[in-house]
Amino acid sequence: MSMVLGPIHHWMFGKIKTSVGRESSIVSAFKTKYGSDADILLKQVYTKYPPANINKPLEELLANKSIHQGIQSLIIEAETREAAIIAAFCAKYGDAEKVAVEAAHAHGIQYGKDAVKSKGLSANECKSTSKAFELLGDYLCDGMPCDRGAQVLDDSEKCTSWDHEDCVHEKYWKNAGANFLTMCNIVNSWISGFCKGINPGSEYKREKAIASGNKTCLSVLKN
Repeated sequence: MSMVLGPIHHWMFGKIKTSVGRESSIVSAFKTKYGSDADILLKQVYTKYPPANINKPLEELLANKSIHQGIQSLIIEAETREAAIIAAFCAKYGDAEKVAVEAAHAHGIQYGKDAVKSKGLSANECKSTSKAFELLGDYLCDGMPCDRGAQVLDDSEKCTSWDHEDCVHEKYWKNAGANFLTMCNIVNSWISGFCKGINPGSEYKREKAIASGNKTCLSVLKN
């Protein structure tokens, strides 16, 4: 592969790793809750959607693909597999969504705390919703850089809001057979946890969601 992988590509790879990490936390929660039955379901899912192998160097994972195509493929694989796992468990267990939502929230909290340490943020910086949103952009996989993604509407130290005109995840989730709103709930629970990890006093709310039938998504973070 004759290419030079710049910072933006490794930045995207880090975001993909976050998604895979969330998936792993949800899988662990399912195993704790459902025991050996979870292994049976997971084996079925992994037959179609093999487990991630993100410990390899990015150059090796991209192989002979173009950078854009390779990164996009990694995103599709991660989001589709996570959705397929959740769809399988939700089809069998009535409380699986709750288990996944709680696991995603706990994973988000830990990543928020890790982000604070990694960036060396001060106590005052942790109280800034603007800073929290900036950090969120470094960890949450929200499509490729060329996608519209989240657009800030209002931004201050005490309140930051953003919207999405399209959901870049919808087609992957639906292709895996997962419920659109269920997956949206899980990701938003992760976002809430991430913001709590940065500042336990923060309050994140998804006020509108395309998955709920709204034309756009609207998210608000307050301190």
